[in-house]
Amino acid sequence: EAVLAGKTMHSTAKEAAAIAKLADVKQLVLGHYSTRYDNIERFGEEARTIFPDVLLADDGKSFEF
Repeated sequence: EAVLAGKTMHSTAKEAAAIAKLADVKQLVLGHYSTRYDNIERFGEEARTIFPDVLLADDGKSFEF
């Protein structure tokens, strides 16, 4: 996945989580998922191994900050 993400100029969930941790943010919202995946929760699980407070954006979902 990391190789494909790099080729398409995208980040993996783990890479996004590492950046969020370095940036010392409170929450990370992941979005813009490939249609190859039918279960986006796997991205949250992957990111939470590095950064605990991860939200998953999905069609029609809204967030208050």
